[in-house]
Amino acid sequence: MDTLVIVAIVLVVLLLLAGVFAASRRRKVERTRQLRVESRARAADGERQLEAADAEAEEAANQRAVAEREREAADEAARRAQAAEEQAEQRSASAREQREAAEEQIERSRSLDPDS
Repeated sequence: MDTLVIVAIVLVVLLLLAGVFAASRRRKVERTRQLRVESRARAADGERQLEAADAEAEEAANQRAVAEREREAADEAARRAQAAEEQAEQRSASAREQREAAEEQIERSRSLDPDS
């Protein structure tokens, strides 16, 4: 009978150990599953952030391109303004020369004919 009790106790202890081992294994599997889900969520979040960063970089590049076009347009407008200013200066100088020539002609004609 003592042997039967010892065998029963050993069997109960083995069953308890098997139950503890199985429960521990289930917790480990569940924890691994949980870690995988969290890892996938972090990866998806990283992908979204990467896409947002790419979109932001593309928008910045577009803004730089617009700024460059605006700068080129402003430079062209400044060149046209400079050319117009030079042309106006030339026309003004030409008008002064014509006026001086006309005044000289009037003076010469008056000196030849004081009555006119």
